[in-house]
Amino acid sequence: MSLDLVLSAVFWTTFATIISQTVSISLMWWLGLPPRELAKEIVEIQNPAVGACFFIVSLAASIFIALMASTGFTPDPSFIEGAIWVIGGLVFAMLYVTLLLLFAHRFLAPKKGEGLYRYMRREIIDEQNVSLAFFLGGLTITPFIAVVFQLI
Repeated sequence: MSLDLVLSAVFWTTFATIISQTVSISLMWWLGLPPRELAKEIVEIQNPAVGACFFIVSLAASIFIALMASTGFTPDPSFIEGAIWVIGGLVFAMLYVTLLLLFAHRFLAPKKGEGLYRYMRREIIDEQNVSLAFFLGGLTITPFIAVVFQLI
């Protein structure tokens, strides 16, 4: 496992994540929901169509970009090398998910003093905010899709 290969995987995962989120937000903006209005539509109005659209576009964009950035199937590595890639990929994807969730938490303006966990629990469990669930799903799926295509 070379450093160039690892750096390439990190670069393409980062690229796929940033571009897919940018495409999703840009499409919503084009539809008339600039970022502030997008947040209002997701949190206050709880419009499931907006959340679902964001999720679908994020998923499609991340698959497209990740597929284009992948070198295709590679022969099976040794067990140790494969385990290192899988564990490293999971850690890297979780790091990106954490960063995206923290960014979304700040962007969506939770109640004063409400941390990320409490905010998500209140919105998704207590208020059953389907729109936010789709939105957060769209944010969190892209790093995992990108990592998967770097692993194959």
